[in-house]
Amino acid sequence: MTLTMTERRAALREAAGGGDAADIAPFARALDGADEDDRAALAKALPPSRLFGAEGPTPRACFVLAALGKPKLAAETLAPADMERKREYGARHGEMVPAVIHAATGRDAAWRAAFIDLLAEQYWWGEHLAWPVCHALVRLDGDAPLSAVYLRCFVQQVSAIGADGQLDADHGKLMAAHLRAHPDWVEREFWALFRVEGMGADYQLVEHTGPAWDAAVLALCQDDPAFRERLLVESREALLRDFSAKSIAWYLRMHRLADPAAHEVAASQHAYFAVLATAPSTAVGLALDMLKRAAGQLDVDAVIDAGAAVLTRAEKKLVKAQLGLFAALKTDAGQRDRLSQSVGEALEGMPLDLAPLARKLVLASDETQPPDAGGEPSAPKDGEARAITMPPPRREPLPDLPDQMLSIGDDEALHVLIGAQFEGAGDGAELPRIVDYLASRPQLRLPEALQHRAAEIIESVWDERNASPRRLLAAALLGRDDVSFQGYARYVVASAGKPDPVGVALQENTFTSQSYDVATGDWTIRETWTSRSGYQYLPTHAPLALLAGVFHELRASRARGEPFIPPVAVPGQRFVWERVLAEPGEGTFSRDLQVLGAGPKPFWMATADACASPALDVAEVPAEFTFRAQEAREQDGYDQVVQWTAWLLRSNPDTLAAHFHPMLCAAVNVINVRGLGPLLAVLGASRQAPGGPVYSALALAASAKMTEQRAQAAEAIARLADAGLLDPAPFAEQIAAHLADGFALAGRLAQTLADAASISALAGCRALQTLEALLPRLFDADGKPLAQAAKLIELAARLSNDYGMPIALPAMLAARRKGASVLAVTLRSLEAVAPRVTPLAETAAAAAQRTHEE
Repeated sequence: MTLTMTERRAALREAAGGGDAADIAPFARALDGADEDDRAALAKALPPSRLFGAEGPTPRACFVLAALGKPKLAAETLAPADMERKREYGARHGEMVPAVIHAATGRDAAWRAAFIDLLAEQYWWGEHLAWPVCHALVRLDGDAPLSAVYLRCFVQQVSAIGADGQLDADHGKLMAAHLRAHPDWVEREFWALFRVEGMGADYQLVEHTGPAWDAAVLALCQDDPAFRERLLVESREALLRDFSAKSIAWYLRMHRLADPAAHEVAASQHAYFAVLATAPSTAVGLALDMLKRAAGQLDVDAVIDAGAAVLTRAEKKLVKAQLGLFAALKTDAGQRDRLSQSVGEALEGMPLDLAPLARKLVLASDETQPPDAGGEPSAPKDGEARAITMPPPRREPLPDLPDQMLSIGDDEALHVLIGAQFEGAGDGAELPRIVDYLASRPQLRLPEALQHRAAEIIESVWDERNASPRRLLAAALLGRDDVSFQGYARYVVASAGKPDPVGVALQENTFTSQSYDVATGDWTIRETWTSRSGYQYLPTHAPLALLAGVFHELRASRARGEPFIPPVAVPGQRFVWERVLAEPGEGTFSRDLQVLGAGPKPFWMATADACASPALDVAEVPAEFTFRAQEAREQDGYDQVVQWTAWLLRSNPDTLAAHFHPMLCAAVNVINVRGLGPLLAVLGASRQAPGGPVYSALALAASAKMTEQRAQAAEAIARLADAGLLDPAPFAEQIAAHLADGFALAGRLAQTLADAASISALAGCRALQTLEALLPRLFDADGKPLAQAAKLIELAARLSNDYGMPIALPAMLAARRKGASVLAVTLRSLEAVAPRVTPLAETAAAAAQRTHEE
């Protein structure tokens, strides 16, 4: 007979009032048939953890906790992350397990699923509780999908079998014996490892106990051919589940461990063909290795169809392996024609050192006309044995464009622009218009909605430096003087016996050192001391400070009720620039510099007129390097800061580039650096002939860590080239300097220059000329080629052939033409280019000539 809720409450109170702590029967009767809503209501009458808190992990306390508690409370109370309780509860797990299972059996499937995952996560804190409980509850729900958390618990449980100092081979044998004794574990949990994403990268399987698992699986394969056959199928199908490359490491390992024979590969060849179409290079590599074993037994037409996609991949090892598989096929005349056509179509984009291998598979009628990598130039056609004359870049700036920054028409337009700034979506180049409009209307009030939003922005936007443009704008419009940029903040600690640092509000802090007593589990205070510390604010002419100064003037103007003169763009100034290497100054904390790398950084110095605008002052950039680099990584509104500075220095692009070298250096080393896109867009659109700082900035950006930022650098390079302003010689000089000093990476530079070359014919020509000037500089101090220099040389060979413009090899490179290395093959290809007129060269020459006509 089902109890009413009143009867259940009474029964629970009576059961909790006394009796045997090991007796769970009264509680089970009180809760029999109760659904989740009933249990939630009953938990108010008897809090789930009351008994547990009073008497510890007794059977009835565990039962009530699991029968009435929420999954998280139950899991973390039964297996708390506490060493003392781990030892205490460990001795009682035997009596806890049945009570927890009994209680959880009465919960619904959703509760059990959540509880299983949460308890499995606590495995280390209660292994003899977590696994038996989770395993028993999983069996209750039949064929429900298994979670990655539960499967990790399974892996930990099996890994613990014999993990007491045994050799990996012996450890694996014990694990295998245990799995044989529990065939249901193999059937349910083990095979699920191949179907749940994340398990193929499990730390226990791949690293910590990986060798022992290898030994265990190998033993199972040797004992049971059916297990081995299924392992081949499951590990191969796991590669087709769209898991990430990181998540398939163990599946690759298991497939190689099963070691399929040639006839087994041939029988499943279409499954391997499907693997060739997957994204992870490791999966494609395994499929190629397996197919190579059965090359003589494969469906040749299917291999040709499946392999075409591999030939266009970026991984040279895969392309080489695919060519090797093609070469091993037994083909008839028709299949050779298809194979020749497939390889011939991919030949143009193939790495130069693989081209000779590919050409062996291409029939003469299918081959295009690139130079032979053996060093023999293709015979030029009549009238093509000459290179086209390429006009040089411009030496003078382009005419200024009309000022496109229109004045704001009315208050409504102003409110729209301010609203965009508040949401972080506005362009920093709009700030001059906003300030100009407000400067002459100091008593203009904002609509109530904008005032409310301004107050929200001030309170909600994280802005450690008080330098966020939208917060400063909001504070200026609301007359708030508690939000202002005071300078770069450096944390200083007062030293005993020395004068206190000037201008620092010191605070006294108390610290203690403690030791942990393993026997008692207590922490003991060993020492107590005090220190006085605070922040010292350093004045600066950094762009961030210049913009903050404008907002300060705006706020002061509105407070006085008087107009003020807004800033104007700085007129163009001519400087003699010098590239210097200097030790970067520290930031707020000394540790800030660690992630950006130690050692000198590149900067640009110029002698400025004493009365010149503060915006032209770059003398303190080295000392402020870490401050500026860090703000580019985390400052709210930094894109807007860069955009506003670009407006201010629009006639001084070299000064603009010099200011932001810390940001550029950071972008080479870390991801998610802000401001790079706006800076590159402005440099690419410049009407001035670039100087050293701009070329230096482009070289650093071309080596940025993020692909997106390198693409932006490629667009800026191409845009300058198309305007006729990119001079290859000084650009190559800055690239070479950064390569020599370790600030740029040849592989990234090669990709960026290749991207720039793909944008326009003239950009490709200037990239080729840049590489030509760069070739003699691709060696270190010991005369050895720089790391990945071959990628730049390979790009030079490609562009040289595309434009029919040969490049003379420097003596140090010419000496390395012999041999079969990638560099040697590339050099021979470069040397073999014959002068000829090509469509790309003609297009580039015409575009270059037009740039001189503006």
